[in-house]
Amino acid sequence: MSSLTKQASPIVGLHHVAISVRDIEAATRFYSEAVGCTRWSEAKRLKLAADVVTLCWPNAGLVLLPADDTLPRVRRPVSEAGIAHVCIQTPAIGPIVNRFKAQGAQLHSEPIDLGTGFLYCYARDPETNVIEVECVAPVWPDEQPWLAHANIVTHDLRRLVGFYSRLLGVEAVRSPLLRDDERMDTIADLPNVQLRAAWLNTGNAQIELMQYVQPATQAETGRRERGATGFAYLAFEVTGLAEACKHLKACGGEFTEAPTPGATQAWGLDPDGNRVLLLDLGATSDAGLRISALADPQITQRFSAARAALAPAP
Repeated sequence: MSSLTKQASPIVGLHHVAISVRDIEAATRFYSEAVGCTRWSEAKRLKLAADVVTLCWPNAGLVLLPADDTLPRVRRPVSEAGIAHVCIQTPAIGPIVNRFKAQGAQLHSEPIDLGTGFLYCYARDPETNVIEVECVAPVWPDEQPWLAHANIVTHDLRRLVGFYSRLLGVEAVRSPLLRDDERMDTIADLPNVQLRAAWLNTGNAQIELMQYVQPATQAETGRRERGATGFAYLAFEVTGLAEACKHLKACGGEFTEAPTPGATQAWGLDPDGNRVLLLDLGATSDAGLRISALADPQITQRFSAARAALAPAP
């Protein structure tokens, strides 16, 4: 998690990530038994589509939506534009990888050391959605995973970094051009990968933005087709919907429908056309729906502090 101070913004944090799936019962079982999510019973009161299942990690939510069964299920490359994967972190990657396999996930590779001190692997859930697993330093005995980031792939990294930096009120941490690394190719399941990335702190997790230079990310994508299987949208908790809507518009976003007076949520789009949901949970009755009501909303900060404490003194 970046240590950069969050500036004034109506965005509280990343409330949940939504995935459209064909088999909600099977997906619920997979994300509960393999990925470590638990039921978020309070979040059933969110005014979302019918027949959704609300789960959560200790620090953020996961919503499973019914997909359009008439659309084909596509195994999309990780370089394709749109919301492309979520990343979970845990001090113990072995048990999670074993549970993934037992529950029908396909791994791009076994966990790989990229020289960062973490182990990485990409896995495909039974509907081919990508979950990145990062094995972090064993700073505590609890193996419960948490959401590290949601990943968006873009054809215009500079523009999307600018939008999310303004939206979240934070500076981005940027990578150089990453290339010529067979380990990275193996993780991505793509040849000769070249990419640039940036990370932005939402408070309780991160947004990771990537642009692939090889294979080049294109602007058009089937990921954003309404009802398509895969990652559907990102939801942000906000303080005051009217202010948040003005803020999203000022940052370069737009709305699919004009927010109505007295509403508590609004659907928008980022500059690439990825769907964004703003949730105003300021009412007392909504206290159990807030990020702060989750089991450990500050787990990423706690991990960073614990990891720093383990580092040898200079």
